[in-house]
Amino acid sequence: MKITITVEDPTPEALERLLALAALPGASVSAEPDDRWTPELARAYYESLPPRARHIMREVIAGGGWCSVDQARGDSGQSLRGCTGAFARRLREGALAGRWPAALPVPVMSVIAAGAVVKLEMPGRGTDGDPLPAFQTALIDERQ
Repeated sequence: MKITITVEDPTPEALERLLALAALPGASVSAEPDDRWTPELARAYYESLPPRARHIMREVIAGGGWCSVDQARGDSGQSLRGCTGAFARRLREGALAGRWPAALPVPVMSVIAAGAVVKLEMPGRGTDGDPLPAFQTALIDERQ
């Protein structure tokens, strides 16, 4: 049996009681921060994105966590102005609907230089909060 408990902003007293429960013989406790992407969350999030954002996400994953402006445009040649807005909007909407934690970071952001988008990337690359491995695992079928 697996029991999952989500505690948001626990008081010191509540945290102490939970830790006491975890210390019982035979108890097995694992903790996952709610600001980390998992493959399950990444897949649900990806499926909620509009087609253009999905394309950008696939390009960023294929590029190891970033892609150029030309790759993001694809064959359409469309402007990328506001292209990452869908990522933040879907993240916020999903958190409000309870589909994923509100603490998840936006997985794709624009890098702007001299007032123009120069590339798109996953923030947090190379850190504990790197979303790339979760998205690579979640979207393995999409990349083939």
